[in-house]
Amino acid sequence: MKITLSFLLTILCLATQPALAASFGDDKAEIENLQARYLLAMDFMDADAYAEVFTEDGVMDWAGGIIEGREAIRAFMASGRYNPARDAAKADWQAASRHFIMNQVIKVDGNKATAITYWFQANNNADRGTMTLGMFGNYVDQLERVNGEWLFARREIYNEGIPGRNKAGTKNPDPFRQ
Repeated sequence: MKITLSFLLTILCLATQPALAASFGDDKAEIENLQARYLLAMDFMDADAYAEVFTEDGVMDWAGGIIEGREAIRAFMASGRYNPARDAAKADWQAASRHFIMNQVIKVDGNKATAITYWFQANNNADRGTMTLGMFGNYVDQLERVNGEWLFARREIYNEGIPGRNKAGTKNPDPFRQ
């Protein structure tokens, strides 16, 4: 049987296709997990876990300003400056705010990635035993793989209910369309 160069290249391409697909699937799952860990840390006011999802020089850009560096992000969260349940009426159960994410678009390029993710917030009203939907917006993330782990290099938090902090505009932010 005569093996041609074309045949070998075809076999090589076919053999690497599943690995490439599995790699993107793994990266996407790890980034989605990172985003969920961020929300858990935020909702449960866990400053250490919150800071750990950022690179050492990570940047968080939110309605209250820009915070640079993992240690500054940890100090910010530990300060209680961000605490959506702070002013909630106290009852026999803890007032809470929970964040949810959806409509994620993730583009991976080697050890860097871009993600656009919608979020919304739900609040329980301890004094009335009801729940309300709060704000909503989107995250624009630049991510880096550091020592095999995906982390936020920059997280921009846009809140559609705060003037100047919305980025929805009229242009589709999909990184695949850029």
